[in-house]
Amino acid sequence: MALFWIVHILNDKPSVFIVEAEGMEIARLKASIAGFNEGMFSEIHELDAKTAKKIPKRLIGQVLDQHEANALLKKIGK
Repeated sequence: MALFWIVHILNDKPSVFIVEAEGMEIARLKASIAGFNEGMFSEIHELDAKTAKKIPKRLIGQVLDQHEANALLKKIGK
């Protein structure tokens, strides 16, 4: 199953939600059900398999603030 990186903007600050899903629509639905639906939807990206393997399992299904997301991007080499 694919991993998706979903970004919402709330109070001019981005938040990221990483979710496992069969497709983009399902990823957004799962994020919304999990409570990640505040602010304005900004973007969604399907992570390639190589990048997805670098995402710690504990972060899947969690909301990351801008600093946490940037730290993760540096860690995985993006």
